[in-house]
Amino acid sequence: MKLPVNVEIEENVIAGMMNDEMAFYDGVGEIDADFFTKQENVEIYELMKHRTNAPSVKQLELDVSDVKTKSAIRSIDRLHTNYSDFRHSLDSLKEIYKKRHLYYNINKLTNRFESATTDELLEDFTREITSINIGGNEDEIIGAEEFGEYLQKRFETVVDNPDEAKGVPFSVTDDNGNTKGLPSLDGVLNGAQGGDLIMVAAKTGVGKTAFAINLARIFSIYQNYTGYYMNTEMSKHEMGARLASALASVDSTEIETGRFEGTEHEITRKKDQVEVAHGWIAESGFITSVLPHLPFYKAKGLANQTKLKYGKLDYVIVDYVGRMQSGTHANTWDELYEITRNLKTLAVELDIPIIMLAQRNQAGDVEGAKKMMNECDAVLYFEPIDKFDDYVQDKQDEVYINHNIVQEHREFTNYKITLKKIRRNSNAHPIYCMFDRARSEVKEPRKL
Repeated sequence: MKLPVNVEIEENVIAGMMNDEMAFYDGVGEIDADFFTKQENVEIYELMKHRTNAPSVKQLELDVSDVKTKSAIRSIDRLHTNYSDFRHSLDSLKEIYKKRHLYYNINKLTNRFESATTDELLEDFTREITSINIGGNEDEIIGAEEFGEYLQKRFETVVDNPDEAKGVPFSVTDDNGNTKGLPSLDGVLNGAQGGDLIMVAAKTGVGKTAFAINLARIFSIYQNYTGYYMNTEMSKHEMGARLASALASVDSTEIETGRFEGTEHEITRKKDQVEVAHGWIAESGFITSVLPHLPFYKAKGLANQTKLKYGKLDYVIVDYVGRMQSGTHANTWDELYEITRNLKTLAVELDIPIIMLAQRNQAGDVEGAKKMMNECDAVLYFEPIDKFDDYVQDKQDEVYINHNIVQEHREFTNYKITLKKIRRNSNAHPIYCMFDRARSEVKEPRKL
């Protein structure tokens, strides 16, 4: 029995990753360097996996000094044919990898064949082969005893410290008792939990991106969780201005244009505050990109690369689902459902919450909403409270605001989060907010 190795297939996989964007993201998302056996192939893969897009042959050659590796790059480049052939090679490489591990385990058992009992050999063999699991999940089969022990251990942990069961918090309270963020959302969801897919939907121009930036600020700057904001709509400087605005207490338009209003002293103060805000962002766990074209395979690959590069990934925000493509030729509604289903799967695989922005039409619905909502753990509609000359048109909103919110915050309570779906909570009461559009800041009013 020979060691399962196929260098030609390894090189076909690398060739595809060097020449096809979809192949590149499939490669960095599904395999790692230990799938390769030839040293040059290992080195080339290591060079590619840390890049944010498919590198050209010239780029790779500039990254290496070893003559042998440079020659291998040029030689492998000529092997690429098409994505279909790459996909076949990638699946074959994964199968060879599993067989190689099986080969090592069989040899290990063979060396113990004379000294071990039959039961010991069978137990070791079963344990080893079930550990070979590519793209699988260690929780696929959980025995009753193991499950019961896990439940009791977790129960004891959360009783001692209830915050242990909390996901990424939507709010944070400082040492002086001041709360930033959306504590009522924590009360409903118990934080953004690993494996959750949360849809935030709003009509065009109403503020869904501002809401998402506000969440990223709460998660990564106020609390330092590592998060990846997949930005498909804004330039880097616009996103930076909107993120820094609430931190600096300066309107985002002034930050973005450099045209500050006020006296000379006020302008100097604003500039200093913006500089401090930029320092906070630089030290935070906020990661972003500008992605005008965002097929799902690329989103998956980038999420995996982010986790690899920074050592952890606590959440992902997708802004927004309407700019994603599934790679199918289905109609718009079916494609949006397919993307939503894939994002839910990715959230479970990475054990992180994914917050997905969606657009509501003029009737107030999300296209294909029913099927999409079935895949989501929470669906939040961010919407303005209808007012006319300070009169709240929706009587329920008016009654709640007047009876539950302190006087000084009532006139600034201009938005609400309508809970269209909450999987783990029956509380369907809206969460009322004060939305400062100029600073992309959403916070809750103080209650009576």
